[in-house]
Amino acid sequence: MRADGRESRAGGEQYCLSPLPLPTDSEYAVDLAHIDVRHDDVTMDIRQGASPDSMMTAGHMLSVGVVAMMAFFLVVWVGIGGFPPDPQLAAAWGGLYFVVLFTFVAGIVAVNSVLQRMPPIRLHRQRREVAFVVDPPGRFWLPVPHNLWLISTVGLALSASGFMGLIEIGEWLRGARESFPVGFLLMHVGGFAFFFVYPPLYDLICRLCKRERRTVLVPWEDVVAVCGFNPSLGPGAITGFGWNFALLPPDPERPGYTLPGAGIIVSVGGLPGALSQWEYIRRFMEEGVDATTTAAREWGVEWYDAYVAREKAECERTNDSARWRRFRRKRLWEHARFAHWYTEYRMKHILPKAVPRDWLAEWSKPLPKSQWAKPSQAVTELSEHLRAAYQRGEKFVEMGDIEKRFGVDVPKAPHASYPTLPFR
Repeated sequence: MRADGRESRAGGEQYCLSPLPLPTDSEYAVDLAHIDVRHDDVTMDIRQGASPDSMMTAGHMLSVGVVAMMAFFLVVWVGIGGFPPDPQLAAAWGGLYFVVLFTFVAGIVAVNSVLQRMPPIRLHRQRREVAFVVDPPGRFWLPVPHNLWLISTVGLALSASGFMGLIEIGEWLRGARESFPVGFLLMHVGGFAFFFVYPPLYDLICRLCKRERRTVLVPWEDVVAVCGFNPSLGPGAITGFGWNFALLPPDPERPGYTLPGAGIIVSVGGLPGALSQWEYIRRFMEEGVDATTTAAREWGVEWYDAYVAREKAECERTNDSARWRRFRRKRLWEHARFAHWYTEYRMKHILPKAVPRDWLAEWSKPLPKSQWAKPSQAVTELSEHLRAAYQRGEKFVEMGDIEKRFGVDVPKAPHASYPTLPFR
């Protein structure tokens, strides 16, 4: 597909916004999906998984679970006057520990494991190149550390061993069991150790087998941007619809395919949202960071404290004490301040671990203006034609084949491999 291509499939639609970064006449150029994690006048890093909403959900789950566990522990401790507990209390405590631990693994440990292995996409506007981290081709006999089935299996074994271990410890404290449950303890500790030992071991084996990831430098005008409207299918019916925006690197040696393991796909509110997200990226590359609007940062301790202060001032101004009490109860139940703190910690300390410190350091440096790459003649001509069409009231998504309509001949991209650099 080319820019402005459109096709229907499986009850949904797909709009192709590039290759060729052409203006779409979007009213806004906004980072709606919060994928811009760093930018300056020359480069921008965008990455999937940096949505504050998903991160704060994990903070809510963990904080509520831990407080519930501690409250239950204190009730049991005061109610029975200390250990040894009876089997029913041990089973109840073990069940709660199972739930909290499973939440901790699913919401914190597993998510961090994925984020630490999800490198960003770096755009260099002066070079007009985009750096993607690409997986090695073909299958490997070892599952990747962020494989969903692997993480789920280990997390289930970790939680189950903790649950059974607590029950067995309760039996041991009562004297009903002669020996301490060392086997469950070792399995439990081993499950925790897996999340920290397996990733570096996997990388070492990949280096020995020559299956390391690599950085591929893709020309900006080759990058494919796609907006899709797809149904969510359940066992018996369509359960919903969703809009997604994707930025993908094509494989020059296999037309119609993308490079393995690279690219980004995020949820957007609709076609206007996808156009705004694409315009945010396109205008940065074509016009600079001053032509874009970064989405407001609605996370972090500083932002949260200011948010609470504004709400308190408004309640005092209107003398609405009931509203303030409802607001405070809701924030306490959500453990909102802890969630904001953990979101800020994750953004500052977890996300940067996805790339080496010196990743693309030389490539990312500014260039003298005389060495800046220039837009191709096709992009320049088509952009002028499109801006004139927008003045006449036409819309980008309704124009059809833009290249054919305006009679601009776009040279075919050569089927040659893109330049590559080591990722380590």
